[in-house]
Amino acid sequence: MSHWFVGRRLLWLAAALVCCCPKALHAQRVLGLDISAWQGNISQTTWNNIKNVENRGFVVLRSSRGGTTGYYDQNDSANNNNRNTLSQRYDDPYFVQNVNRATAAGMFVGSYHFTRPDIIATTKNAGGIANTGTDEADHFIQMAGAFMRPGYLVPMHDFEAGDGIRNDVDMTQFALDFSNRIYEVMGIRPGIYTNGNYAQNILAGGMSAQRAELAQPNPNAPSMAAPDYTALWSARWPNQSNPNAIDVQNSSPKASIPSIYGPFDDYGNPEPWVFWQYASTGRLQSFNNGGSNLDMDVSQGDIESLKDSLVPALWMNNSNGDWATLSNWNSGQPAMVPATGPGQVQPVGTQTLPTPRLPGAAGSGPTSGQYDAVILERPNANITTTISTGAFNIRKLYMREALEITGGSLTINYNPNYVSDTATYPNALRSGPISAQFSGPVTMTGGSLSVHTLQVDANKTFTLGGGTFTLNTLNLMPLGATPAKLVVSGDVTINPLSGAAAVIQKGAGSGNTPLLDLGGGTRRLTVGDGAAATDLTISIPLTGGGLTKAGAGSLALTNANSYTGNTTVEAGKLSLSFPSLPNGADVSIATGATLDLSFATSDVVHALFLNGVSQPAGMWGAVGSGAQFTSPLITGTGVLQVSAFVGTPLGGDFNADGQVNGADLAVWQTNLGLTGAMQSQGDANGDGMVDSADFLLWQSQLGQLPFAAAAASAVPEPASMALLILASMALRRFAASSRR
Repeated sequence: MSHWFVGRRLLWLAAALVCCCPKALHAQRVLGLDISAWQGNISQTTWNNIKNVENRGFVVLRSSRGGTTGYYDQNDSANNNNRNTLSQRYDDPYFVQNVNRATAAGMFVGSYHFTRPDIIATTKNAGGIANTGTDEADHFIQMAGAFMRPGYLVPMHDFEAGDGIRNDVDMTQFALDFSNRIYEVMGIRPGIYTNGNYAQNILAGGMSAQRAELAQPNPNAPSMAAPDYTALWSARWPNQSNPNAIDVQNSSPKASIPSIYGPFDDYGNPEPWVFWQYASTGRLQSFNNGGSNLDMDVSQGDIESLKDSLVPALWMNNSNGDWATLSNWNSGQPAMVPATGPGQVQPVGTQTLPTPRLPGAAGSGPTSGQYDAVILERPNANITTTISTGAFNIRKLYMREALEITGGSLTINYNPNYVSDTATYPNALRSGPISAQFSGPVTMTGGSLSVHTLQVDANKTFTLGGGTFTLNTLNLMPLGATPAKLVVSGDVTINPLSGAAAVIQKGAGSGNTPLLDLGGGTRRLTVGDGAAATDLTISIPLTGGGLTKAGAGSLALTNANSYTGNTTVEAGKLSLSFPSLPNGADVSIATGATLDLSFATSDVVHALFLNGVSQPAGMWGAVGSGAQFTSPLITGTGVLQVSAFVGTPLGGDFNADGQVNGADLAVWQTNLGLTGAMQSQGDANGDGMVDSADFLLWQSQLGQLPFAAAAASAVPEPASMALLILASMALRRFAASSRR
């Protein structure tokens, strides 16, 4: 790129001599280039060397310049031949070939369009037609629309012409119209390339509303709805004579000039740039043996920050649908064949276009689905996306609609805790602190979800009704009286990601503590066994229902809970930091499992079962604790104060009303003769049929309480004899009917 118009801003040029910005610590930044037809036909070998020898990780390629019509000879920019007409369109003939060769080399690739606001109605050969931002965007879409999709860097608007020809308000509106047209057609927002003069003295010269539309961050970022430009590519060349001396890893565009970002740093971010073009005189030995100048660029952050500049995967309609349907996604749309205009140079090389694919689809290379950031957001509709089948491995997820996972698998692979160079940058985050954000309702009833760090926003609910949930951190955000909620409505498997300790916790901020709601039923949490001593810590209170801890892993509940149902430890370890088990409920521990009482006092429970056998009432603790009763299935310093001893439930209580009596006989009579799946109640001995054997068991328990420690049989009271006679009559009728 080059600056055609220095313009009227001499004070800005003088300020370039001022140094105002101290060095700051960054994660390792990625080096890049921007390339146009001026660099000629670049071979695949050269692209490979640019990536692997010169360590250039990204490139932005010119696709086009000018509006949709007209002819332009870039070797006759002064139009001495009088052939350049109308909007002076130019289609870069090497664009598609450059895209394919650069991506084949492993580079992240984007496109840029050089706009011509300097073409107005009175421009020579303009035919009375002035270029517009909309017209320029249409040309850009014609030539590069195929690559404005996930797998490629956001398209860039090269805004460096028109100063002094249009006023600041008109120039700013030109830029806004350009972005709005890209958004209207493609559903995405472009970035903008500009220098300090254009940013500070032209775009900042627009009206207040224009500046806000241009650069004011969206509170729901990342979002395609606003602002109009989500990525700033700042051009500032502090040392053209020796670009290798520029400290691109620690410096910034404004290190040599304080006022360079215009409206983009008006909203609290002193360094809003995403890319910095730091020289136009760079040389690489792999390109023309170091004999030609190149535009040199660097990203603000490391490779993960660079990936944030890839086009996100977007839902393309206002209807509900399945994730696995191509037409629902911008990545699944057919690629638009570049429309080379009349009088333009024909494209060079093979014109391979992207293949439509789903977000997170399997693949390799820089354009594969593993780098997709999915933004589920429809500003004018409420939609539900369903994952029912298939395997999808994406990088990030921002969910602002409704998501239902009923099958298949969704992996969100971004790890915010990993730093590419921990020795040099021990505290650097790569691309923000979360992997996924749920700003709408999410329900999982099957399939699997794997994520490192998930944030559920306040007022929102994440429901686990089944399936497998693998995580490192789940942050439930507080906000006044309506914090986020995790509802467990069914049996769920929870695994620690990569075997490391996992946690479900209250996120940062003030307000009521979020809850894990067991939904009124007894829920089985199967916790996987990883490498950590505690595989899953739940530091928010559990409420409602009862808990069954299954799986070989260790589960720690570190808050005071208020759930009211029974607690069962089938396998692994359940550790309790507070004596808050419900007083009226039972505790059951299976052989091989452990209940760890990590508190210093006693906790009252109704009954204690060890391997299915009721234990005596009294104080129970770990072996060596000094408690009245001890068990190797109990560890820790706390004790259980067991209130009651209960026997084995009696099978004759067919209606489970707490006693064995005539009502149970009526149930048995109703179901007499039913077998297999047809029988529901009355099968006391569990042999799959309701018959005389069940009657005899009922008879032996008649008059007993189902949890009483009664004898094997009892002598019926006189009042019960009538029931026995009725039962005998029922058996005779059944036997007679069976012989027919």
